[in-house]
Amino acid sequence: MPERAAIDVVVYGTEAPPGLLECVELAEAAGLGGVWVGDSPVLWRELYVLLGAAAERTSRIRLGPAVTNPVSRHVAVTASALLTLQELSAGRAALGLGLGASAVRTVGAKPARLAELERAAGEVRAFWAGGEGGLGYGRGEPPVPLLLGASGPRMLELSGRIGDGCLAVVGIHPRQLEAARTRLAAGGPNDGFEVVWWVPIAAAEDPAQARADVKSYVARSLRHPLPAELTDVERETAERIRASYEYGQHLAPGAAHAEHVPDEIVADWAVAGTPGECRDQLRRLDLRPGERIGLVPMGREPKAVQVRRLLEDVL
Repeated sequence: MPERAAIDVVVYGTEAPPGLLECVELAEAAGLGGVWVGDSPVLWRELYVLLGAAAERTSRIRLGPAVTNPVSRHVAVTASALLTLQELSAGRAALGLGLGASAVRTVGAKPARLAELERAAGEVRAFWAGGEGGLGYGRGEPPVPLLLGASGPRMLELSGRIGDGCLAVVGIHPRQLEAARTRLAAGGPNDGFEVVWWVPIAAAEDPAQARADVKSYVARSLRHPLPAELTDVERETAERIRASYEYGQHLAPGAAHAEHVPDEIVADWAVAGTPGECRDQLRRLDLRPGERIGLVPMGREPKAVQVRRLLEDVL
């Protein structure tokens, strides 16, 4: 089992702010390392309002968007928001940046291309650096780490080349983890590069319900390119998901496209079962130096209930 400081929590603004802020407070009190908040304005509450409130209620834990994008938010807005969060949190901000998925699809836009994302990362850093054309405040603040959200081979390589880290969504099977590590290494990452493996998790007394709860996230994972070749069952499942995926139901419990995910593949893409089974599955994860996990609680119960169960019964 990873040390608690090597575990982050990923939450989405699917319910009123007090519930999400309770999750943040629980994570800080339990000694977890960070909280990442999703960015999809049409579907979820506004992440920068939530992150500002979270910074005011905490004193230690790292906070950041995971992930925002350069399509639905101008890079100057992202740069200013993160630098403000860095000031407000006394140096605890981190930026998760990606191509864009539900945040752009739900407003009729297309995700950024890799070259656009690389340019956006450079522009954000230029704004942070100040000088002509940069932000006129924040000098002397600690640098904000920039982590790229990645699933596919090319995004993983780009993360290794230009990022301070990677928020990797590749499932939990060793074949995908090893392939992702190879792609990240091909980018030539700098010393101190960190990898956060995102792990959807559902703990319930009914293992079948827990498996059902994570399937919308498994569907999201299979919809995207991945570093290792899929099995025949995974490939057929991915084809059905891509043909039916509804971004209006992105990561929603009971999403129609999640019904295409068979029980037999869930264990390769998520942690699900009774609390004891979840504990055993997490113990089997092989983390290397510089790696951590970002647990994504899934289910129909309030998020604070899910997070409390993870902290008390699983971790």
